[in-house]
Amino acid sequence: MQASVMCIIIASLIAFPIAHAEESTTPENTSIKFVEEDSADCSIADGKLITIQNTNPTTGYQVWVDRWFMDVQTPDHTKQILLPNTAATPLGCSMARGGGKQHWTIYSVKVID
Repeated sequence: MQASVMCIIIASLIAFPIAHAEESTTPENTSIKFVEEDSADCSIADGKLITIQNTNPTTGYQVWVDRWFMDVQTPDHTKQILLPNTAATPLGCSMARGGGKQHWTIYSVKVID
């Protein structure tokens, strides 16, 4: 019984390969990073300061960022211009002062001159 189940599983894997997400190796995905930093303002609510940073030394990016509060996307869709060789741009605290976790996601990235 086990051998026949294994044959079915193997046959299904051959016929329908498992889809997996691969990280893209485009500069937009490898050069833009979210960084958590210690901050006195954020530590009041037991959080960290979330920043976004361009690690590419020669290319600038226009990045649209979405904010999520308590796992709900908020309407504030912000544009960040991330130039090469500049400090990280602060977005906000991982924990809001009134309570509740928040985080940011990248909506789009565009190379700028």
